[in-house]
Amino acid sequence: MILVINDFSTFLGKKGDRFVIKKENKREEFSTNNVEQIIIAAVSSISYGAIRLAIKHSIDVVFLSRGGTPLGRIYPCKLGGTTLTRKKQLEAYYSTVGTNIVKNLVKAKIMNQAYFLKSLEKTRKDINFTSEINSIVNIAKKIPGLTGLIDDIRGTLLGYEGIAANKYFSSLSNILPFKGRDRTSNDYVNIVLNYGYGVLYTEAEKACILAGLDPYFGFLHKDRYNKPSMVLDLVEIFRPIIVDRAVVTLFSQKQINSKCFEKETYGDVFLSKEGREKILSALLSRLNQQIRFKGKKTSFKNIILGESRSIAQYVLGNIPEYEPFVYRW
Repeated sequence: MILVINDFSTFLGKKGDRFVIKKENKREEFSTNNVEQIIIAAVSSISYGAIRLAIKHSIDVVFLSRGGTPLGRIYPCKLGGTTLTRKKQLEAYYSTVGTNIVKNLVKAKIMNQAYFLKSLEKTRKDINFTSEINSIVNIAKKIPGLTGLIDDIRGTLLGYEGIAANKYFSSLSNILPFKGRDRTSNDYVNIVLNYGYGVLYTEAEKACILAGLDPYFGFLHKDRYNKPSMVLDLVEIFRPIIVDRAVVTLFSQKQINSKCFEKETYGDVFLSKEGREKILSALLSRLNQQIRFKGKKTSFKNIILGESRSIAQYVLGNIPEYEPFVYRW
């Protein structure tokens, strides 16, 4: 299970091998055997003993901002792979290995957007995305033909990605109450998307660490100070599958309303406690959802981890090709 601390002034401590959550007169205990991650999404306190207990049992502790941006995490120093993986990751950037990774990542992201629109079209009689889907697929088909190293094709790839994204979010604006994707906007859909993508980043960062990849050295998202560019690369293919799907469901079922938001005196809008609970619940449920993949049942969370390990194996030369996850619904 994932423990979510979403109430202000909550205290997280320990008693023996159990986590203890205290809030006013309420007290709950959770065995470490049942906890795989702790998400702290509100101003609260955590004891030194609880931190040591989490580290002892390799339990990931993640801190989120009010907007869903990952602020930091606590995890055991023993996590991660060897320095060889990171060395090969760096070398891949300057070879066709990196080119193949970045081309396949962008193509997979665009195809996942197209397949998600197809799935919406199947379940809704009032929409027709055929033209947009065909345009998006045609953009994806151009990517394999690009030649050169990453720096040679990045601009073209980002251009393709941007055109596909505009068509994708323009389509979603027909079923969601927003005009399109804008991470700085105060409209409800973009606020929920921002929070959802932040939660997804924490899962992708964990996957990178476990696979031995350097979270701060990416391929598509160029190395920038304090930016986990490898994490940003990895999340691209899972945005439509995890976050966008959850957000469409929440709004379609009218679970998101004005009570899910709080407006500050200076105008910024944030998710309220109720809003955070709803989006976190939807996202964690989606991440843990079981699907059939490569002949067996597994969760999306495990697929994200498997994706990062595939990239690590590819840069190490242990597999002949990196084939990203494309979900055909």
